[in-house]
Amino acid sequence: MRDFLGVLGGMGPLATADFLRKLVKKTPATVDQAHIPVMLYGDCTIPDRTANIVGTGASPLPKLLQGIDVLNKSGAKAICIPCNSAHCWFDEMQTASAVPLIHIVRASAKQIAKKNPAARTVGVLSTFGTHRMSIYRNTLTEMGYAVVTPTDEEFETLVSPGIAMMKANDWAGAEAAYEKAAHLLFERGAEITVLGCTEIPFGMERQYRANPSKFVDSNDALADAVLDEFTPSPVTH
Repeated sequence: MRDFLGVLGGMGPLATADFLRKLVKKTPATVDQAHIPVMLYGDCTIPDRTANIVGTGASPLPKLLQGIDVLNKSGAKAICIPCNSAHCWFDEMQTASAVPLIHIVRASAKQIAKKNPAARTVGVLSTFGTHRMSIYRNTLTEMGYAVVTPTDEEFETLVSPGIAMMKANDWAGAEAAYEKAAHLLFERGAEITVLGCTEIPFGMERQYRANPSKFVDSNDALADAVLDEFTPSPVTH
């Protein structure tokens, strides 16, 4: 198989499955053969990204580069990574790759203007590692947006526990934590909020369905960016 989409996943497994589901649902295909060929390299043993950023865990970079190498050697046309925090090592991965990597943060930023062209202040819910590395803040600031994020206390008491609860399948607990964190961002002036961790949308499904123009789902944005890169073949029977 050649000219397929390479997916470097496993960070976490639920987020990867969610991305693939959203990609299939968004693809304008009427038969199996019209969908985008995909090869998944799902390595859930990649060290925790936030733990490394805050100095308490091993670097994920060697395993990220291993995945990039496998997908390149297998013939990927482009590669995407349905994990926002992994994009803290985006430059190293792109340097090691002979094919383009599709950037989830840039894809999410583009969705803001589509969903709310009048928005000037953007909230970002992410892992603490993504927040610490400012990958959303830098991108959005360059685009002219003001950015609001959780405080350190809110990360400690709401966002990080919510992500941990989601990984442990405590969906109700995660939903309560995320909902409060998002409410605080809107109280501080956010006109639209990016769900900048690919596991957060699971806990925000109810709020997202009720107010889709108020949120950007980073996995959803990544699927759109993949479809911009790949034009599925018009296959019919």
